[in-house]
Amino acid sequence: MIAAAVLVLPALAAGSATGSVPGASADPAPTGGAAAALPEIRPAADAAGTTLQLTGLSPAVVTPGDTLTVSGTIRNDGTRALSRPLVRIVAGSYPAAPNARQAVRDWAASTGPAQGSVVGQARLAGTVAPGTSAAFRVKVTGLAALRTEATYGALPLSVESGTAAVRTFAGYQRIKQYQPMSVAFAVPLTLDPDPDLFGATGAARETAWGSALEPSSRLSRVLDATQDAAVTWAVDPSLTPSLLPAPSDVGATGTRENALRTATELRITSASAQHTPWVLPDTDADLGAVAGQGSAEGLFESLIERSADVAEQLHGRADIAWPADGTYTVRAETGLRRLFRVPALAAQVASTSALPQGLAGQTPGAAQRSTTGLPLLAYDDSLSTLLGHTRSAQEGLLSTQQFVAESAALLNELPGTSGRAVFVTAPRSFNPDPATAKRFLATVSAIPWLSPTATEAELEAARRTAPTQAAPVTRPTTPAEGATRPVLTATRISDLERTLRTVRGVAQIRDDGDLFARTWTRAAEQLASTRWRSAPTAWNTLSGRVTTAARQTTTAVKVSAGTINFLADSGRLQITVTNDLDLPVENVKLTVEASNPRLRIDSQPSVLRIGPHSRATVSVSVTALAAGLVPLRTTLTTPDGTVVGQGADVMVRVTPTGNWVYAALGGLAALVLALGIVRTVRRRPGRDDHPTPDTHPVEASG
Repeated sequence: MIAAAVLVLPALAAGSATGSVPGASADPAPTGGAAAALPEIRPAADAAGTTLQLTGLSPAVVTPGDTLTVSGTIRNDGTRALSRPLVRIVAGSYPAAPNARQAVRDWAASTGPAQGSVVGQARLAGTVAPGTSAAFRVKVTGLAALRTEATYGALPLSVESGTAAVRTFAGYQRIKQYQPMSVAFAVPLTLDPDPDLFGATGAARETAWGSALEPSSRLSRVLDATQDAAVTWAVDPSLTPSLLPAPSDVGATGTRENALRTATELRITSASAQHTPWVLPDTDADLGAVAGQGSAEGLFESLIERSADVAEQLHGRADIAWPADGTYTVRAETGLRRLFRVPALAAQVASTSALPQGLAGQTPGAAQRSTTGLPLLAYDDSLSTLLGHTRSAQEGLLSTQQFVAESAALLNELPGTSGRAVFVTAPRSFNPDPATAKRFLATVSAIPWLSPTATEAELEAARRTAPTQAAPVTRPTTPAEGATRPVLTATRISDLERTLRTVRGVAQIRDDGDLFARTWTRAAEQLASTRWRSAPTAWNTLSGRVTTAARQTTTAVKVSAGTINFLADSGRLQITVTNDLDLPVENVKLTVEASNPRLRIDSQPSVLRIGPHSRATVSVSVTALAAGLVPLRTTLTTPDGTVVGQGADVMVRVTPTGNWVYAALGGLAALVLALGIVRTVRRRPGRDDHPTPDTHPVEASG
């Protein structure tokens, strides 16, 4: 790195302001004065391919006597060496805009060198070869001593070298002529939209939990960034499974998943007292998708009720609704009140852009109350977006200084009004660089016109404020970063409830029912989460896996089709049920119905237990009423009536005997008896009508 020569220059003197500054009573002033005496120094070499990055701007808000130090790096991405490149600090003018806040955003979004006055510059001492970088540092004095009517605000700055430029701001304050605004922060602690986190155990699930909770994970970075800050945590109970009222799917003891989830829960519970925690509905259920639809209320009520148990153990609260997109409507509030029965709905987080603007387009304050009296905490869309932009040191520095400028413009909407509050939230996808986010929060807390406070204080202010008119819009004009369209449609919500019933039903007959229920019920419940808004394809993946797990049972247990010849007035039919699973099933109930009145079902078979890859034969008592073909409808269910098996058509060819058969048999028996008698008579010998005369022996005479 090549060290830069430091040149300390005075800032604009009297009459040298370059335009309107977001501050109290800021008026444009003509350019010129002392700045005009500073000759413009052009770069010593062609700066094409030059890239500038800022690494520091201190202090964020200068006061009289302070020196502003701007540091960064200049990189040569071209093919020619840069000989002694020059870095300049230019004080520019805010572009024309409908309001001061928009002017700040427009300046931040602008590119290229700015028109204005040079207030500081530094020329590097050496040469920057292609592909290399050099550090620079420029000091500027006197920024807070501007002789304008604005006694506080933010000056638009452009840090330039040749055609490369970075737009930023320098806050300043000469005199405190305002009533400070309070500022509070809330950050969600939620999981990533990874379908491998729940469902079947194995290497993919272990890897997913490692990615979600290990020290380099997004969630760990959020915890690192906010651990020591005055920030309210909004916790998904999926991260504190042992606090849930029912057994949750947490992986086998000794697994990496179990260890990581236990450590994360301990980290949250240990620090929760410092962060006045809000507990989101279990799984961070997508309230914005279901509120006002009138569907899935049973499922969502259950998820909300569980969060109350977790909140009690964290010494927090679970009665605040935080829809992901910040929407507020009267209809949605009515739906939320129906969902929040235990606990009752106490407040809702909403976007300022979803609420009516104040007079002259003023930004709604953080503390609001609906026409029905519901306290609303309105987060500032633009300032919240800036908190989300702390993913790198360069991005965080620019976001911090824009926060300074926008908060000054916001303050200047009603500078003399006391009790004003600002609420700043991070998106569900918040993925900060911990060190950058810490600096951001620390710098914002030190802005002189902002007074850090707790969300509970802002809620109390909302409870006392006058009801506001209902919003004319149904969705924020600037939705929260990462908040997209909901994945849960009315049809999918209905399918989800049906899938949950099926999973719980098949668990009742499986030999591994407890494990199956914990694993796949939890996976199905996760489909209600807000997190899938940013990953609809991942929602489809997990949904497919849950459905497949349930169907594995419903298709493996089935009735064997066939045709039965029934040649009787009454008797028993034999029906076969097979189990193709690798484990036994039990408590399976077979219900048989005749599709027409030719056959009457007299009794149903008892419940079945079938071994793995086995079959069972059951008897059904029936009575034949007429001859013909009778299809039997078969249904396999669990004890709670959930249909779990695959029925089959069993055809019965009914041939009843009837009374004529008995008459015929009786006649046939009589005929056989008669024939037997006749044959017997014919075989008896006949009587002799001429018997042989009796002969007597003649006795001899003597």
